[in-house]
Amino acid sequence: MILVIGHALAKADTLQAMLAISVEHVLRSRAEPGCISHDVTTDVQDPLQLTFVERWSDIAALQAHCALAPLHTFGKRHAAMADGVPSIHVYQSEEIHLSAGRAKA
Repeated sequence: MILVIGHALAKADTLQAMLAISVEHVLRSRAEPGCISHDVTTDVQDPLQLTFVERWSDIAALQAHCALAPLHTFGKRHAAMADGVPSIHVYQSEEIHLSAGRAKA
């Protein structure tokens, strides 16, 4: 599984617009093949801090997502409204199931 974690800091006057296009992006992404989940949240202590968490079935699904024009449009619009440069981190991950206090791969 591929895990993507992104962060962006909104300005007070851009927060609502950033949230609106973020929700559109999340909903569009959730419908793509290979998207396991795609979420955006605001931080409870800093509501201007947006966090994106995406789970993709494999790297091919993420690469197909990254090749889509709507993603590039979203990224440019989002970055233009952000306070600073948004960050994105991509990880290869393996889910660990916890059972009776012990991790099971």
